[in-house]
Amino acid sequence: MWPRLKDVAGMEEVFVSRSSAVARILTARQALLKDSDDAHGLTAGEKEAQLERLDRLLFDVRAGRTQDFIMPTPNGEIRIFVTPD
Repeated sequence: MWPRLKDVAGMEEVFVSRSSAVARILTARQALLKDSDDAHGLTAGEKEAQLERLDRLLFDVRAGRTQDFIMPTPNGEIRIFVTPD
């Protein structure tokens, strides 16, 4: 894996391969599906919207249309840069 960096706004930045980016998105999606509806403090509509966003992001990363994206984490947000496999 590539090194982690911090940008000027303090957001962590990570460089990962396309397959690693896909794995991260799938993990986030599975965690959202696994948790109960109120575990993240989300309404059913908000949870559905996040699932749709992750699905679209997954398709875009797999197709090579997205070179970077921001992934929310329990400790804040991480900007992920996608490198070729």
